[in-house]
Amino acid sequence: MAKVTNLDRDDLLILYIADFIKSCKRIHLVSNKSYIIPIKLENWGTHLRGSFKWSRSVIKFDGAEYEFTNREIDDNKFIYLLNKALEQSKVRGKVFFQTYGDGYWVKKETRFERLEIYADSCKEFDKLAKMIQKYANKTIEPTDIFDVSVCGKRSSWSDSRDYTYLCYDADKCNAIIDYIRNNRSSRDIMEVVVEEYFSHGDDADYQCAMYQESEWYGCRGNKLLIKITTPSGKAKAMNRWGMRRIY
Repeated sequence: MAKVTNLDRDDLLILYIADFIKSCKRIHLVSNKSYIIPIKLENWGTHLRGSFKWSRSVIKFDGAEYEFTNREIDDNKFIYLLNKALEQSKVRGKVFFQTYGDGYWVKKETRFERLEIYADSCKEFDKLAKMIQKYANKTIEPTDIFDVSVCGKRSSWSDSRDYTYLCYDADKCNAIIDYIRNNRSSRDIMEVVVEEYFSHGDDADYQCAMYQESEWYGCRGNKLLIKITTPSGKAKAMNRWGMRRIY
């Protein structure tokens, strides 16, 4: 049975979450390169005549529940609290969220996705990031290039399994470094773009799932495009790297 604490002070909640993040780092980043912190927000209330009447917000983590009864904690506030806790913990990580709607035709809403923490990137990635910054004036963050499996039913889908990041793949980073060295001269222009991809997997399974209550499996992520041209604009070399062969 989870311990329920009625809590109305943001500073205490931030402190508790920060301590939990630090404990997760000690336990889970020993053998893993990244870890998704198990924390979630729930808002409770009643639906009456098509409207929702809020009664309480509950934030759950580390076997405990922290309840807010005097004010609602929406996703925007939750994301703010997580970012403050992450900053206070001094653990490398990122709060992921999505914003839906255009604010005109469809109400704009923000939805929390996950809080993920990371081990230090490999020295090969750090070297690659410095080369890209120097030659293309482009900043590549450790979590920019990634891949994750997705599982869907009809048009809805969600991420499944672990995220795979370029910043922990020394061999692939070295291959990209060699590619730049072998194809770029001092006068050439190098362009670097982070490209998003989404694959629905087997097309027959995906089309079938559009009409039946069956699942489909695919992947999504970002890949790295590197394009090298001469000073006159003539294409010299172009390649893409991702965390799997099929996009």
